[in-house]
Amino acid sequence: MDPAELRDIIVRQGAIIRSYQDQVEALQNLLRGASTAAPRDPPTARGESPRLALPDKFDGSADRCRGFLRQCEVFFAHQPGMYSNEETQCAFVMSLLTNRALEWASAVWDADPQIRSSFSHFAGLIREVFEYPAGGKDISVQLMELRQGTDTAADYAITFRTLAAQSGWNDASLWAVFRAGLNPDLQTELACCTEVTTLSQFVATAIRLDNLRRQHQAGTSRAGPV
Repeated sequence: MDPAELRDIIVRQGAIIRSYQDQVEALQNLLRGASTAAPRDPPTARGESPRLALPDKFDGSADRCRGFLRQCEVFFAHQPGMYSNEETQCAFVMSLLTNRALEWASAVWDADPQIRSSFSHFAGLIREVFEYPAGGKDISVQLMELRQGTDTAADYAITFRTLAAQSGWNDASLWAVFRAGLNPDLQTELACCTEVTTLSQFVATAIRLDNLRRQHQAGTSRAGPV
């Protein structure tokens, strides 16, 4: 091969190699820049307790007793670092009492040391003193006497389900009581719903029919007489 041709080949190969080197260097610089600019993900917080709202204050109302104690139990369960000690739990509950509930707790706070050291004991006494049936009536009696009246079927169902959850009755008994408490015209319409097979379906159907009836009545009243 002619020496001049060989030199020319070597020069061209050198140029190609330098071009590759330049491309590699540019790519490396690009990658380094991207790595520097990309924000790092913040460290994932592990083991943090959810932020819960404080339980509502309790004034001794019978209809709020169960809910108040349940809120306290949930609050303690999700704040184990702060409320693992039962004395702290009792003090926390005491701080949420007002009116009659506070007057009662203040009277027994010094007389019964367990109130200050055992949440289960304190909660049990609160139930014993304040969680009595509304109007002095047993849950079963309240269920039997419950009527829809002027309430929507949805509102009636909420009251019914709240009582039903405390009754221990089976679905067949609850179904009969729920139906009996509905307004007569709604009971008549539901008699045609033979495809309903569960209490939950029956309640949902009653609410849907009641809503449709109310919408129709509202539309008729707005339209006025023909």
